[in-house]
Amino acid sequence: MKVKIPEPGGVAESMAGHDAGRLYIILGQEGERLLLADGGAKSCRAPKSKNIKHVRLLPLFYREIAARAAAGKDEDSEIRAALQEAARAYLKN
Repeated sequence: MKVKIPEPGGVAESMAGHDAGRLYIILGQEGERLLLADGGAKSCRAPKSKNIKHVRLLPLFYREIAARAAAGKDEDSEIRAALQEAARAYLKN
C-alpha cells in the first residue's frame, strides 16, 4: 500500500539531508512542508519542518498521538515508543 497524501499521525521516513533514514510522526503541514517529531531531538513542542519531497510516507498511522500533541500535551515518550514499534514492523521487512 502506498501513501500519497500526508496526514497528521502518519509515519514518514526522511530521504534527504543529515537525518536520512530517520523516522518521524507527522504533526501537521504548512504548505509544502511537513511538521515532524521524533520524540527526541525534535519534540512535539519544536517539530522539524521538512519539504514533503524529501520524505517517504509509510503506511503506518498513530493519529491519536498526533491529536494529543496538537492539543498541547507532551507526547514525546509515546512518539519514541511508536517509532520504535514502526521501525520493527516496517523497516525490518
